[in-house]
Amino acid sequence: MTQRLISTLVVMMGVLSASVGLLIAARRLRAAGRAYRKIGTLYEAMPEGWSSWFLGGFSGLTLGTHWLWAMAALAMWVTAGVCFIGLGIGLFWRV
Repeated sequence: MTQRLISTLVVMMGVLSASVGLLIAARRLRAAGRAYRKIGTLYEAMPEGWSSWFLGGFSGLTLGTHWLWAMAALAMWVTAGVCFIGLGIGLFWRV
């Protein structure tokens, strides 16, 4: 009885971990969009020249790094969730 309760809690922790990963990735992608739009408006307002080109490239680079960090966080949290779910299922069938 105790192992089934623990296995259920471990599975729930895995589901919670995967959902936290999704929420964190969504939040990071929203932040990336805000930063991209903020820098993009500065880029459009600047006169032509080297500084305008640099600001446009920096805007794209910022968006790319935010996107990569969001995907890395998502992958880590979902992997942890899958491991917890697998552990919980293994404990459940061990009884």
